Amino acid sequence: MKTTLRNLRNIFWLYRPSWRYGKGFVLLSLLFWLLIVPLNDLVNVYLPNFVINALTVGKPFSSIVVGVLCLQGILLAQPLFEDTFNMFCKNRALPRIEMKIKREIYEKSIKTDYKYIDNPAFYDNYSWAINEYAEKAQEAQEMVNRAANSLIVAGSMLAIIAEVSPIAIAVTLVSGILQNGLYAIVNAWDVKRETAVVPWDRRLGCHHRVFYLREYAADLKSSDLPRFIFRQYEQAERAKLGIIQSYACKTILWALSADVIFHATQAFIVLNIARGIYNGDIPSVGAYVTMMLAVNKLTEMANDLFYHAKDANLLGKHAAKIRAFFEAESTIETDTRQKKAPPEGVFSVAFQDVQFQYDKSAFAIHGLNLTVEPGEKLAIVGANGVGKSTLVKLLLRLYDPGGGSITINGMPLTEYDLPALRRKIGVAFQASNVYAFSLADNLRLYHDADENTLQGILRQLQLDGILEKNNASLDSTLTKEFDEDGIMLSGGEIQKIGIARLLAGDFGLLLLDEPSSALDPLAEYEMSKLILASSNRATTIIVAHRLSTIRSADRIVLLENGGIAEMGTHDALMAAKGKYCEMFTKQAENYQN
Repeated sequence: MKTTLRNLRNIFWLYRPSWRYGKGFVLLSLLFWLLIVPLNDLVNVYLPNFVINALTVGKPFSSIVVGVLCLQGILLAQPLFEDTFNMFCKNRALPRIEMKIKREIYEKSIKTDYKYIDNPAFYDNYSWAINEYAEKAQEAQEMVNRAANSLIVAGSMLAIIAEVSPIAIAVTLVSGILQNGLYAIVNAWDVKRETAVVPWDRRLGCHHRVFYLREYAADLKSSDLPRFIFRQYEQAERAKLGIIQSYACKTILWALSADVIFHATQAFIVLNIARGIYNGDIPSVGAYVTMMLAVNKLTEMANDLFYHAKDANLLGKHAAKIRAFFEAESTIETDTRQKKAPPEGVFSVAFQDVQFQYDKSAFAIHGLNLTVEPGEKLAIVGANGVGKSTLVKLLLRLYDPGGGSITINGMPLTEYDLPALRRKIGVAFQASNVYAFSLADNLRLYHDADENTLQGILRQLQLDGILEKNNASLDSTLTKEFDEDGIMLSGGEIQKIGIARLLAGDFGLLLLDEPSSALDPLAEYEMSKLILASSNRATTIIVAHRLSTIRSADRIVLLENGGIAEMGTHDALMAAKGKYCEMFTKQAENYQN
């Protein structure tokens, strides 16, 4: 009972978007299914009775014609309403509701803490929501309408049948309870099956993505990548089909039992009516025809109700997964406490005894203390996995530290209005992204800027050649996703776009996480000079692997084992002949060779 109530609550939770974004559509749908369709079903059942009885008692043929035309006029109301409704309401309302639902998901994803991206279970729910929410919401709306219609029609048919065989009602109710219980078991197994195949569907989707994304095309054609992909594809395929087969074996007996009960019930009802006819309890041919039509309609509605119950159970469980995404509790992105506006000008940054650890990971930052003065250019270096990018994420407050505090201008990050603070922090990651917008809009992701400013930035970064070689302008679209004349960029050009966005704005803090790794050494050197030049007044923290590019940084911090191993200027660290000196020397030897 609790499971049934929970599933019903979930279904009506899915019903909410249809009501929220399409009240007129919902009301007209209810009018159709709760009034027009039941009325037509009753007319169809009684129409033969009217004609047969009128002929039997010898009524004038003209009165029969009038009666039939009136009844047919009632029947005509259904297709007229349905066609008009579909063309002018449903065909517009459903896409609108779907788009609104998609936006709900996107807005929720923005307000969801970044930590959930690392959680496979949550990511599965997120994938489920983004792929299934709109479809399941429509299913819920249709299910409620059709279930209500089936109940109304079944009730009217039962009233007709009860005149001959009251026991048929009790048998139908008992049968329905038994079938619903069996279908609930089948549905529970179905949900377990679908949950079990989700990880394999994700793998299959990942392989699918490799074959249609541009960046993998060269590897597919020039390496042995297809062999590895197809090997994993076949493994995932076998695993998915094996899961489907195993759950089929677990559910078949329950499903067959439900089918047997249903058809046994229908046979009982028909035999009871036949007995009534045989004993003379049904006095006229018209009454007999009406009774048989009522039985057939009851069979149809009962079948619909049983399937609605089965589908409702499954839909309720699907809704639970979607709700899990929407109900994930976020403490960072949804912090509604009164916050202060970020400071103007350049920022000072301080890590004070900061501790942090990812879930289910051995990596940890412990007792980190570091102060960055306003306008200072600080470089962070170290081996892979020592926490360089983690510090960037902590400063963006994508995560909160497990201990200690991080402050900007002496105030903890948690006291600032987070969206406003992030707009004062410019970020360029190693994997910069460009979007199917105009070049100008791609440059304005952080702050607006006029065309003259953008043109100057392009020249400064030697990106103006993009426009020349593509015979393009700032209004030209990047990528060919929506425009066959779109501008395609190299990896290095994309990274320059990431830096150009920062030059178009005014920031208190810049966070650069290997922003020039795709550039050739000369271009990276020029980029480094630009970032470290005195013209860049913002406090700047650079994560770098190529150490030659950060020699001019005010300070260099070497991270190791979750803490600071060395810190100082390039010259001081080289003189100390420690780990930094060793790393720098080895890189320099590679360039010399």
